[in-house]
Amino acid sequence: MLYPIVRPIARLGLKAFYRKIYLSHTERIPRNEAVILAANHPTAFLEPCILACFLGRPLYFLARGDLFNKNFYALLLKGLNILPVFRLKDGGYGKLKDNYSTFEACYSALARRKTIMILAEGRTKQEKRLGPLQKGTARIAMGTLERHPNDLEEVFIVPVGVNFTYADQPRSKVMIDFGEPIRASHFLKEFEENANQGMATLTDILREKLERSLVIIDRPEDEKLVEQLLQMYRTEQPQSVLPVIAHHRRPLELEMRVAETVNRLPEKEKKELNQKVSDYFEELHSLGIDDQALAGKPVNRILGFFALVLGFPLFLLGFLWNYPPVWLAKYISDTQVKMLEFKAPVRWAANLGTHLIYLLAWLLMALFTGFWIIIPMVISLLLMGYLALYYMEFWALYRKNQKLRSLPEKEKKKLLNGRAEIMKDFRKMAASYA
Repeated sequence: MLYPIVRPIARLGLKAFYRKIYLSHTERIPRNEAVILAANHPTAFLEPCILACFLGRPLYFLARGDLFNKNFYALLLKGLNILPVFRLKDGGYGKLKDNYSTFEACYSALARRKTIMILAEGRTKQEKRLGPLQKGTARIAMGTLERHPNDLEEVFIVPVGVNFTYADQPRSKVMIDFGEPIRASHFLKEFEENANQGMATLTDILREKLERSLVIIDRPEDEKLVEQLLQMYRTEQPQSVLPVIAHHRRPLELEMRVAETVNRLPEKEKKELNQKVSDYFEELHSLGIDDQALAGKPVNRILGFFALVLGFPLFLLGFLWNYPPVWLAKYISDTQVKMLEFKAPVRWAANLGTHLIYLLAWLLMALFTGFWIIIPMVISLLLMGYLALYYMEFWALYRKNQKLRSLPEKEKKKLLNGRAEIMKDFRKMAASYA
């Protein structure tokens, strides 16, 4: 019951929290069929929220069993189509047997041709590589076919690659790609002969297909180099700000190519490239500018100034009115959350919750005072808060453009030449190791 109520509210919250959300190949998800969406797991719970909000179908989810320990939370989560999966550390062997009822609920949902989302890694880790996959996806798919042979001929497993530019930061970008569906029935015979082997084979195929939809940096020590190169490529291939939801794969393909090139580089070339790129970014940082200000489309000084002046009253109203719930959400995230993977999800959820309470307080004020003008005023201020996000981002870019203009032309030209040399060398490397 909660699901259809929360969904449209969460949609608005996600569109404010993220600058851009790319959904590619959604047409690969079979319609009116039993479907398991098997995704990687970079954040605590944002990826299922995004799919629930922007796919045109209700989803069922599996979540850690310890979240259901309190009756209130258990009731709330079940109202959102979330089912518990207990691990050994969530309550010992006694709790593990509770998974049987969850599996049965999954079998029943799939038999009714519903869609279930599973975070296939089974653990949360903010890194751009795929961890070991659990066999739960295969177990549920095979179990459904075994228990409902007369109701169901196929269970489709769709690999879902979830990629964040910066998973721990608001106003970053999300790229979600849906892979070619896997037919679970193709592995049923092997499963019936040897259950563990059948599940292992299916899990290996899922891993192979999932990696085709992910930005993968093989070695943690290469992450900084890849991220800096990605910043440079994003500058050269900017994407439109609106609409927030886009349905193409171009940014993801670019980021995958950059990461794959770095993965393939010989150690000597990688070390030389890393030194050049690090020196370039250190110089930018010392000057108070960034790659976008240096090499991106310049902001017109006069038009930008007038835009900032004219937009300032709307920005100020939106910023000040929305500040209390936004500050409280950030405070909760900063002080109450210790795991990096939970910080952004908790901040988003807290933002949603504090804004709802804040809005309710204003609506009650309108009800008790009879000043109904408060309602359109509150809606306007909420929209101004959304515009304030873009105003602050534009102001940051304008300020860095101003710093760039104050640089001596000789220094600016040196930076641009150094950047051009890096990009030229890297493109040659990409062509050589493709």
